[in-house]
Amino acid sequence: MTGTDPWVPTRAWADVPGMDVPARWSLPSEGPLRLVVLGDSLAIVDGVGPQFPQAPHLYPQVAARVVATALDRPVEVAVVARPGVTSRELHHTLTRDVHVMFEVVMGADAVVVGVGSFDHAPFGMPRAVEAVVPHLRPAMLRARVRRSLRWLHPRVVAAGGSRHLRTAATEFERFYGGILTGVRGLTRGAPVVALGPTSHRSRHYGNVHPRHDEAVARQAAIAARHHVPTIAPWPLVAAHLEDLNPDGMHWPSVVHRAVGAEIGEALVARLTGAAPVPPPPSFVPAG
Repeated sequence: MTGTDPWVPTRAWADVPGMDVPARWSLPSEGPLRLVVLGDSLAIVDGVGPQFPQAPHLYPQVAARVVATALDRPVEVAVVARPGVTSRELHHTLTRDVHVMFEVVMGADAVVVGVGSFDHAPFGMPRAVEAVVPHLRPAMLRARVRRSLRWLHPRVVAAGGSRHLRTAATEFERFYGGILTGVRGLTRGAPVVALGPTSHRSRHYGNVHPRHDEAVARQAAIAARHHVPTIAPWPLVAAHLEDLNPDGMHWPSVVHRAVGAEIGEALVARLTGAAPVPPPPSFVPAG
């Protein structure tokens, strides 16, 4: 690592033995395109519950079909998603998981970065408390603690006035910026589209989200500094609040289709050259 950016390597990929990688991304002339979606549970859960990542109504697959239709060629989708993932955790994956870095993201023709919603969710229980619960024994005690935390969470959120976020603003900027830099570097500058934070109508969060607009603006501003467009999902969700998952957070199929269509159109514009694609981040040469 060099400086304060954990994503700036000391050597270019082309200088590493066995890494015969072009310096900059270009659209392949033939074969299927590779779309990678780095997301949270919104990528794999609908208004009913968890689904297989290949489910055709989920937004990653909808976006892939939009691209495939526009470019008249097949699109392969790889979804890397986990419920409750934050920018900190995705950054950790992109800096330490060799499989995700070099076998999934590297070489992608387009990437959707779909995290941020849980970072901007109202803060309830400290993450340290949540991390300890799975290790409690016996099972009866663990179940009792989980029930108690579920009861406490919305009350703690309400007591704090929903002022506190799961990830502090300064930390979010560091990790989210690192994700975008890393993705653009690993893909040699392939088109990237960001999915902005959604909101909720969830009892788990006290049915309130007063800092949502602030979160949307903050995340979009970070993405813009990296020349990455942001799709704001909440305006597409707001008309379908009655059809949300019973948890009040996850979208029905109609919202997945709308979000996927907007993501797909943004990708098409960049894959076809109708919108600019910036060069990859510059690497620091070995000194």
